[in-house]
Parts: sequence; C-alpha cells; structure tokens
Amino acid sequence: MNHKKSMRIFWLSLCLLVVSGTVIIAVVQYRSHKKEMQDSYTQQENGVQANRLAQPQTDADAGDDTQASSVIQPRAAQENTDEQTHTQVQPVSGNTTEYRFELKVKDGYLDVYHYHTDNLFFHTGIPYSALTVNQRQELEHGIYFVNEQEMYGYLESCTS
Repeated sequence: MNHKKSMRIFWLSLCLLVVSGTVIIAVVQYRSHKKEMQDSYTQQENGVQANRLAQPQTDADAGDDTQASSVIQPRAAQENTDEQTHTQVQPVSGNTTEYRFELKVKDGYLDVYHYHTDNLFFHTGIPYSALTVNQRQELEHGIYFVNEQEMYGYLESCTS
C-alpha cells in the first residue's frame, strides 16, 4: 500500500514539474516576443518621424493637423467612405492615427497582420464562417487597429 502512495506522489511531482517548466518557457517566449514587437514599433515610429521631418509642411497639411475631430483613415478606406457602415478609429490626441494591425482572412480563418504588410502577427483560429454578416462587411472594407488592446477587444467580441 505504501508503494502505491509513493508512486502517486512521484507521478504527481513529475507532472507538476513538467507543467511549471512549460509555464516558465511560455512566459519567457511571451516576454521576448513582446520586447521584439516594442523594438520594431519603436523603429517604425522613428522612421515615420524622420520622414515627417524630411518632408516640408504645406498649408494644406497644417490645416489637417488642426482638425482634432476628423477621422484619419487608411488610403483604401478613404476611397470607399460613402459605402462604409463601420466606424473608424478616432484619434486620441488629435494628431494622426497610426494603425499597427489589420485583420485579413487567410485559408478561411481570421489572421492579424502588421498594418499594410504580409507579416503575420498571429493566427486567431476564428473561422470566417463564424462571423456575422455585419462583421463580414466590415472585414471587406478593412478592419484596422491602433494597439493590441483594441485588437483583442474586437476579437473577443467576434468569439462571443
């Protein structure tokens, strides 16, 4: 009887060790991925600021910066403004909205890509067929996100 109890304790200890090791590895990978994303975003931001400094500002550009309530949309979305049924992201500071992510359908599933690139941020596992008609229409016009919090909020609404 004592032998069975010892074996149970051994296997339980082994399972706990494996689970804790897996958790530690996942946390380390998450932190390194998060750091890489912050570094790449910082590099992108520095590149955009350098481009703005290199380009002279015209009177038309100066007028655009003063309109804090205007919606800044991606170029593709501006062409279909009259047909759009979804709302775009309002700029928080009133300057410009810098999108970081966009949703695309790939192989019947929603995937998150870095804005206007083919660089996959992550595969959501949400099937396109699970979306509502309104969500599908929004996706046709393009769904863009400023930050991860906004993106995760939207994806959570898709799955509920």
